[in-house]
Amino acid sequence: MRISRREFLAGAVSLMALSAVPAVALAQGRRPQYVILVDWDGLDPDYLSRVPTPNLDSLASRGSLSTISGTYHTISNPSRASMSTGAYPETHDNAAYIYDPATNRAQGQSRFLAAETIAQVLAAEGKTLASVQWYMVQNYGATYGDPEHLYVQPGGKFEKRVDAAIEILNQRPVDSGGKMVTVPKIPDFLAVYSSDLDGAGHENGAESPVVDATLAESDRQLGRLVQATKDVGIYGEVAWLLTSDHGMTSWNKTLIPQVLTTVTAAGYIPEIVTPGRSPRPETEVIIVPNGVRIGDFTLRGDAATPEVREKIKAALEGMAEIERVLDEPDLDALQASEKLGDLVAEARPPWGFALSEPDAGEFRGSHSSLSEIELPLLLAGAGIHRDVPPQDAGLVDVAPTIAYLLGVRPPAQAQGRALTESLGAPGPRG
Repeated sequence: MRISRREFLAGAVSLMALSAVPAVALAQGRRPQYVILVDWDGLDPDYLSRVPTPNLDSLASRGSLSTISGTYHTISNPSRASMSTGAYPETHDNAAYIYDPATNRAQGQSRFLAAETIAQVLAAEGKTLASVQWYMVQNYGATYGDPEHLYVQPGGKFEKRVDAAIEILNQRPVDSGGKMVTVPKIPDFLAVYSSDLDGAGHENGAESPVVDATLAESDRQLGRLVQATKDVGIYGEVAWLLTSDHGMTSWNKTLIPQVLTTVTAAGYIPEIVTPGRSPRPETEVIIVPNGVRIGDFTLRGDAATPEVREKIKAALEGMAEIERVLDEPDLDALQASEKLGDLVAEARPPWGFALSEPDAGEFRGSHSSLSEIELPLLLAGAGIHRDVPPQDAGLVDVAPTIAYLLGVRPPAQAQGRALTESLGAPGPRG
């Protein structure tokens, strides 16, 4: 079910209530023996209408391919934290590109988690797992050198990561942090992460034919992974999930000069502060660019009052280059981390909170705003109903669904739910 970005902002509280619905038993049949999660970073749902994806389509014919809502802000580590824990950023508290008053510095991305991951649950419940560069569970349930709870990081393109996954499925040695490790059995849960689409989108813009070629190659590699499950004899016992962390929007102009002028004209001292740096003592409005698509605004000193916040919000909303400005009630409705600032301003394409611009006529891509909050979700294979897409689903539902498919409890802080309306009889053996 496709949820519009406007509906997501307006109805975030309603979606939270839906996520609290308890899971029920599988409609029919038995649970799958294995779950494989494929995470394609930066897979905008719009990409899927632009290039043939025969391997993805073949899987979808054994289940469903739908559009779900991500979490806010739509930046990789906070989003992937929600994917792996089933919790909103308000709970797992992973935030990126924010100002930290305690250290007086702007911070970039981190792997901090204040919530249990699906990998930790599986390890605690006696299940085996392997993570091929699905990095948010590294040291949160998956570890270098642990054959039953394995983490490997091949680097490189998706092809290289699929190579590692195939070696794991065949129980052949793989490099895990410099140590060759062989899994004792095919893992109950296997996650495979790719950053190829994200890189292509950032470098070339969302509309680039380079993105199309990258998606086609990603689909080819997905086919290799599917074939590997057939080769080792488990294809009919595998439930497949494929999703992403955020979409992608193109930009080619910076609005930073206009923003600085607007805040100054309102009577306050602004400063752009990048990760690792501290603002000047006299700065009253600290602006941390966040993925180019948004700017995180923290007010301090004489500017740190509700009246000034409303004044600056109104000034930013009056800018043609700004699409929307979110304040504390908006961020609370989205269940965002409290680490975000007093205001979050989202750029109107093709503008961005960029320190520099690409050459004339060139575009780049970025994310972190509401415009990138829609994601694809494939559910397919064993234990999945055909042609029954989930309803009002979100990224926080991924971990609870994996837990349910494998017959374990959801992560302790999960706010999502198992997507039981889409879980049914296993698919046929193939």
